[in-house]
Amino acid sequence: MDKRAFQFSPVQRYIDRIHEELLDLNDGAVADYIPELTRADPSWLGIAMVTVDGHVYQVGDSRQSFTIQSISKAITYGLALEDRGLDQVLSKVGVEPSGEAFNSISLEPDTGRPMNPMINAGAIATTGLIEGKPDAPPMQRILETFGRYTGRPMEIDETVYRSESDTGHRNRAIAHLLFGHGILDRTPEEVVDLYFRQCSILVTARDLAMIGACLANNGVNPVTGVVALQARYVEKVLSVMSTCGMYDFSGGWIYNVGMPAKSGVGGGIMAVLPGQFGLGVFSPRLDAKGNSVRGIEACKRLSKDFSLHLFHVARSTSATVMRQVYDCAKRTSRRRRNAAELAVLAAQGHRIRVYELQGELLFGSAESVGVEILSELARVDYLVLDLKRVIGTDQASILVLSELCMRIADAGKRLFFTDSKNLYRFRKHLQGNAYRGPEPGPLHFDDTDHAVEWCENQLIGEADTTGVDTSVADLSHQYLCAAMTGDELEALRQAGREHEIKAGSRIFNAGDCAESMFFIFSGEVEVWIDTGAGHHLRLTSLGPGMVFGEVALVNRKRRTANVSAVTDTRCLELRFDDIPEALRVKMLMSMASHFANKIERDTQLIQQLA
Repeated sequence: MDKRAFQFSPVQRYIDRIHEELLDLNDGAVADYIPELTRADPSWLGIAMVTVDGHVYQVGDSRQSFTIQSISKAITYGLALEDRGLDQVLSKVGVEPSGEAFNSISLEPDTGRPMNPMINAGAIATTGLIEGKPDAPPMQRILETFGRYTGRPMEIDETVYRSESDTGHRNRAIAHLLFGHGILDRTPEEVVDLYFRQCSILVTARDLAMIGACLANNGVNPVTGVVALQARYVEKVLSVMSTCGMYDFSGGWIYNVGMPAKSGVGGGIMAVLPGQFGLGVFSPRLDAKGNSVRGIEACKRLSKDFSLHLFHVARSTSATVMRQVYDCAKRTSRRRRNAAELAVLAAQGHRIRVYELQGELLFGSAESVGVEILSELARVDYLVLDLKRVIGTDQASILVLSELCMRIADAGKRLFFTDSKNLYRFRKHLQGNAYRGPEPGPLHFDDTDHAVEWCENQLIGEADTTGVDTSVADLSHQYLCAAMTGDELEALRQAGREHEIKAGSRIFNAGDCAESMFFIFSGEVEVWIDTGAGHHLRLTSLGPGMVFGEVALVNRKRRTANVSAVTDTRCLELRFDDIPEALRVKMLMSMASHFANKIERDTQLIQQLA
């Protein structure tokens, strides 16, 4: 995959814009209850997103290290579930929202069990459940677990750790209360020291996005493929993040943003959209509840603009979005071409790429389509997105495709969306955003075949080939007449009758008796069938030097399709009964050779598509 595709992705451009806009938001203050945290630069702002396909987008201070603080609670909760199992963990830590601050002492009156693992009391109890191994003490196992999520070795900020340890008297008091209730089975000092170290692990916004992507991807790191958390526990971690991850703002968060998330007083927020991506935001300025002001605003905007609320109801399809991708070097439009034109398309047709999409386009699927297209953009000049099998688009996919359209226009390339009549919201949005490229515009063609034909014509025009003839009156150019002498060609012309046919005129109808064939000297005709409800399907278009109606020379059956003149057309009609027998034999031999070659080409195409 070409990494430059991510640089120009509509998603990257979007988070670039959000980052720029949020730099002017200066509300909140850096945490000061841990003295070392006051050293953070209030202007820092980093945003990162990692999709379940492993695509990474980042902007600003996304690689600036800071301590993870309370975001670590989600990871150690998952590790505790793996170590002790669900029942034992639930016996020590509940899952009910406390509605109180992160450092509140929210314990059940009778049992002393913390309300949930996201407040300090529950996190300390959870850390106390992490098991040590003969060759790996608890802290080493925690660091190794973090490394599976982020895909890199992790380390502790010793300065922040000492600062937390020197001032963490309230957490020590909580640990002693838990020990007194029998929640901890190790000494309070040992557990709380492990907790301080856990909170002092250094991360970046990119790391947070990668952690979120692991949870979005059912516990598997989408870049390394390593299992960070057993799949059966992913939903448990996401559940408590949804209801408790933002402390006493958790209700407002899930109401307005709608993604499982966890915040930390270091300025980080890690959010997850299951099945799609992980999001990491870092900005040290906090609100009164201990959450990053800019981080919350970034997540709010992303959720609103792309309709990413977890409870936003969207249809889905089990089929893959990308049904088929092909270029026009071997698979051309239905317009029949002469030898010169076919030679151009064989050499240059790879510059036309068709993407057939299907199913429901959501943020994740549209983003993947955009990345694939942009990764190939250097090698392609004409792109067609066939939306015939797309059953719907949400706001996120509409924005992504609209941005993609503008990006491709800026690159001097051409993009067409075809068969999109049923996607009203998509068409309305695209029509409402001023297209700044040349005509025809992205919605000009109703179907893929005509869009591809237009693209082919551009390649043929660039090649300056004489293949684009406006008039070919010499019958020797006809494939049926390839083996004939000059006298035989003249005899054939004398046997036929020339016609001048006006544009729009019907030459013959499906069901008519087949008594003749037509050699085109100039103009263009279209062969088509009626599909009902006033619609028709083009089978092929033909130009000078081509013939139609010739198959009936073999069987004399009725016409199977309609033929109309697209432009003013001059042709030679040759009745079958007027063809000399010797010339009929030569025509049949030429026809057999022509169709044998066509079958061979079609077989190769089928093998390629398979």
